[in-house]
Amino acid sequence: MLFNDQKDIKNFIQNKDNYTIISKETPLISNLDITENISIIKEVHEFMPAKKANKITAKYLQKLNLSNISLYRPIRCSDLEILQVMLIRASMCKNQNIVIINPHYLINNLKDIKVIIENMKMMKDKDLLILDTISNEVYYKGCSCHIVK
Repeated sequence: MLFNDQKDIKNFIQNKDNYTIISKETPLISNLDITENISIIKEVHEFMPAKKANKITAKYLQKLNLSNISLYRPIRCSDLEILQVMLIRASMCKNQNIVIINPHYLINNLKDIKVIIENMKMMKDKDLLILDTISNEVYYKGCSCHIVK
């Protein structure tokens, strides 16, 4: 969904239920590796043993061809890799919806957002909603998603 300004985005989010937010305010934990950053969701919220959570995490990382960064700390990853990891982490939550707020604050070039949208198709059990401003509309043209103003 595209909004006129940041205030409109905040108002929209305040009235939304059953969602997990991805934004600059929800970063990865810097002293955990990528696998730990993802697995911690299942470990804390569902009391899942670490070994089992790590196996689930490994499957997601493999689906998105990110297995090679599983033991990296976030500082060693590109902004695109970090956003994809944030999506995997969000998909571990029980909430049905994933909301990305202002992806241009998370990745250096919004042209890469198309990769993210395509990768989310692999996570069929979750709905993805991207909230951004109208000024970035050009980056979403041609994506397999609807633009709502």
